[in-house]
Amino acid sequence: MDRVVLYVNPLTFPIAVERRILARLAGRPVALAPGDTDRAIVWSASPEAARAGITVGMPVYQALRCCPDLVLLPPRLALYRRAAAALERILRPFVPVIEPHTLGHAYGDLTGTRKLFGPALDVAARVRREIWGRLGLPVTVGLAGNKVVSEVAAHMLKPEPVVDVRPGEEPAFLAPHPLAALPGADAPVRDQLARYNVARIGALAILTRVQVEGVLGRRGAVLHARANGIDPRPVQPPARREALRAQRTFGAETNDRDVLAAELRALAEQLGRALRARGATADALTLRVRYADHRDAEGAAPLALATDLDVALTAAARRLADRVVARRIALTAVGLVATLGTGHDVQLSLFEPPPPALRRVDLNAAIDRVRRRWGTGSIGYGTGDRGLGNGRPALTIPLSPVPSPRE
Repeated sequence: MDRVVLYVNPLTFPIAVERRILARLAGRPVALAPGDTDRAIVWSASPEAARAGITVGMPVYQALRCCPDLVLLPPRLALYRRAAAALERILRPFVPVIEPHTLGHAYGDLTGTRKLFGPALDVAARVRREIWGRLGLPVTVGLAGNKVVSEVAAHMLKPEPVVDVRPGEEPAFLAPHPLAALPGADAPVRDQLARYNVARIGALAILTRVQVEGVLGRRGAVLHARANGIDPRPVQPPARREALRAQRTFGAETNDRDVLAAELRALAEQLGRALRARGATADALTLRVRYADHRDAEGAAPLALATDLDVALTAAARRLADRVVARRIALTAVGLVATLGTGHDVQLSLFEPPPPALRRVDLNAAIDRVRRRWGTGSIGYGTGDRGLGNGRPALTIPLSPVPSPRE
């Protein structure tokens, strides 16, 4: 039985959600950018803004030069996650297995459902109608025999709202498209391949696997297979582990380690407060940073003890930074993700005094009480850190399931 994989692609999802709420935004160039400074970075741009030359990752001051009429809005991540959850609820009656991808986007496995729901093309068309009718969000849908081809199909700029790639047609379909359309072919990969005049998926596909591995290393085998339309990954629902996220976009690009340390402490404290408010602990921490050249870096590590303590989260975040922030390029944004554990399952020694971190439980509780009464900035740890937003809340900490990482 041939696999049938569907990919749902809401067009400029966050801005489409904003336009659903604010009708005055229709037809106008719109961009989302966190912060209230012109050094902030564009997070999402409408098609009208893109036609004016605005790109994701562009500083706001530059975007305003390209388009003086640009409407700037702060991102509302909690709102977008609610919209993404509503979209997934619409999919569920038609798609038995759903794997959320990036915000608002999802894979679905329709294999073996023809007798229940009809042909895959009919299902895709109905999904589009339902999402538009109930949410007012425009979407395109890709259909193919695997995840990578369905995703590329859904992102094609074609008048057809549903693109169906039949079995055996995958290499011919992919070949004319630029490498940027191939999932996994990020900017560093494209830069390496450009040295060999490989700019399109078809040019990568006709090379041998050994040749591609010689340029890209082990990941070359995966990208070579994808360029030939081969992707064995199953559609998998995410593990239902929850996470708290805190992030900040810097007001100005910086490579000052003291500034980064202070921001990590502020974000770790915010995560700690959110964990304690829920009566939860974290057993793993993920650090994500964005450089001024728009490249991202990420690292994760388990915590030795599940914790909700500011000092332990801060120490773990700084250890991650020592490993993740390895380039000499300035940073524009930083974020922390705390994966929720199962509780305060800490086993103490009968004969040793409690470790210093555990003795801070009462201190954290006292600080939380002061902040609830007098405000976030009313009390903090004594430190020499020079943060850009010391003690202020970051952009947001919405609670949401952790999606499967993009491969």
